[in-house]
Amino acid sequence: MRSILFLIVFILSAVNLFAQVQLTGKVTDTKNNPLPGANVFIQNSYDGATTDSLGNFSFKTSQKGIQNLSASFIGYKPFSQNLDLDAAKTISLNIQLQESEDQLDEVVVNAGTFEASDEKKAVVLRVFDIATTPSAQGDIFGAFGTLPGVQKVGEDGRVFVRGGEGYETKTFMDGMLVSSPYTSKMPDMPTRGRFSPLLFSGTLFSTGAYSAEYGQALSSIVDMKTNSIETEEKSSISVMTVGLMGSTTQCGKNSSLSLSGDLLSSALSNKINKQQVDWIKAPLTADATVMYRQKTGKTGMYKLFGTFNTTSSEMIYQNIQASANQDLTLVSSNIYLNNTYNSTLSDKWMLKSGFAWNYDHQNMKIDDDRIITDQKMIQAKVGFSYFMNEQTELKFGSDWVNFSYEQKIDINGNYRMPFSNNELSGFAEMEYKPSRKLATRLGLRAENSSLLNETTLVPRFSGAYKTGKHSQVSLACGEFYQNPENDYLKFAPQLKPEKASHAVMTWQYQTDQQTFRVEGYLKKYTNLVKYTAPLATNSLDYSNLGSGKARGIDVFWRDKQSLKNTDYWISYSWIDARRNYKDYTKMAVPSFVSEHNLSLVFKRFLPALNTYASATYSFASSRPYHDPNLSGFMNAQTNAYNDISLSLTYMLNFFGKHAALHLMLNNLAGFDNIYGYNFATAPNTEGKYESSPIRSPFVRQAILLINIML
Repeated sequence: MRSILFLIVFILSAVNLFAQVQLTGKVTDTKNNPLPGANVFIQNSYDGATTDSLGNFSFKTSQKGIQNLSASFIGYKPFSQNLDLDAAKTISLNIQLQESEDQLDEVVVNAGTFEASDEKKAVVLRVFDIATTPSAQGDIFGAFGTLPGVQKVGEDGRVFVRGGEGYETKTFMDGMLVSSPYTSKMPDMPTRGRFSPLLFSGTLFSTGAYSAEYGQALSSIVDMKTNSIETEEKSSISVMTVGLMGSTTQCGKNSSLSLSGDLLSSALSNKINKQQVDWIKAPLTADATVMYRQKTGKTGMYKLFGTFNTTSSEMIYQNIQASANQDLTLVSSNIYLNNTYNSTLSDKWMLKSGFAWNYDHQNMKIDDDRIITDQKMIQAKVGFSYFMNEQTELKFGSDWVNFSYEQKIDINGNYRMPFSNNELSGFAEMEYKPSRKLATRLGLRAENSSLLNETTLVPRFSGAYKTGKHSQVSLACGEFYQNPENDYLKFAPQLKPEKASHAVMTWQYQTDQQTFRVEGYLKKYTNLVKYTAPLATNSLDYSNLGSGKARGIDVFWRDKQSLKNTDYWISYSWIDARRNYKDYTKMAVPSFVSEHNLSLVFKRFLPALNTYASATYSFASSRPYHDPNLSGFMNAQTNAYNDISLSLTYMLNFFGKHAALHLMLNNLAGFDNIYGYNFATAPNTEGKYESSPIRSPFVRQAILLINIML
């Protein structure tokens, strides 16, 4: 919900139609030939337009004072001009662009990588795209669910990538690790990310074969780049049926400070939206966030990001395994602090450094039993970039992570299971471009774990070749290690790191307005954890004898050109994955894997109605599960998953203040999506294992709120 509120503020600033100035004109080359499809926009805003077939453009802006107008077109040098938007209500311009080798004409190593950014032109998604995807509900990780390679695992909420489990995707902020990126969750209910996408200027999402700078992730990494210094002071307040939220930004000469906070309760929303959960106490959440930015010297930038979150809830949970309805109470709190300092040391040297601290506390009460889990993470990191020449860049650095874990269990006695680990890593990576058509990247990473007493040496390689003005083919491969999950290490610290090998090949065609991408991949897993029974307490019941494999094809198409004021994308994934791990009796398709996944995202701005509309359709084929009433293993299938979600944002004037009314509808058609089943551990008197389905907590969800810019 907190992310949705940020979304309203974002849309208000992006498509505000009040007190506007009309900008019109034409974009041509030096020979006065029109340039259709050129981008013309006001810097630091989302006011802009794309030129038509004759090179003409027209748009309105609500920006004030001296603003910078930019124009860009593939193959031409960017154009920039300051305009006084207070001088007239209508401004006419003739813009002439000079030919140049553009960024898209140069090969870029990008196999397995999707990037969302407000700073680069050649990206698949922008931050605005993430924020306005209705099925994501303003969640970064939810938006990645519309990209190829990501599985629909509705009962979990984390990102499952290309046959990998949710824990195999690691999250970073400005290159620093976030050890607890998701909110705490009740059993069989989805979690979501802790951070709004609007706090970030860009997000790198790698679906495989990522850079040697990152480690301890078997399948995928997400690196979120926080916003730079704010240039405009602003405040807002949101009043809604689920609580209150406020935010403010203050600017200095070379600094900015942003504060936000909210108090939310889903009690009323749960009554409006039919629930499939028996809540005793609806979730109550309080959040606070601070972002401080300070320029130092000519090139230095210090960033501080801090957030605090606390949540409490209580429900009646039908535990079919225990043949009882249990009273579950969850109280959790989380603190994350991120400090980074980056600077250009000289013409050839750049410095990136950081320090992060994450504390996560969860107190789960199950009837009269209690489980308390505390996790602490400290990270220090330093990295350098050396630009040897125009063709060669060298990156190297090291990081240290101290992780401590303690779980206290009060169930028929008191038990305490602590462990700690120091992870010391170093990396080096060289990117070499012998020509504008060919690029290679060779990397090496070393990791040492004090707990596992293991050192791993990890090679990685990627390369790309330009096949046309707007197309290229890329190849990436490498090895990736990750320490076993905490639930295993607390019983068996003798385990070794799990391992995955990746090979990814990509062909991509991309212009400013259209993207087509086809990617094939192979993954091989070794050293996966196996155990004799879930929650086995004997360390000898655990081993690294598990294995797995995955292969698949991902397809992505995005078009912002064909339909006026319209943007849409289509993603499709096919996957063949098998695993023999945990307590599996043989190699089988894991329960979180759907062979086919499809997402359709459609967005349109309706100027006559002052409304921004978005819709998504998601499909996933059936998932396997094990039914003990049938012979064999992983012997049953769920029905296919379907979802239609819609959002409408209407801009209005509320007592002289700019405001927005936002309506979000999830699962509009009321599909009864079942993600799997829980089975009793013993048969009943008739010899049958009883079961209960795992469903979404609501049939449909409707959220209505208003946000006011002060």
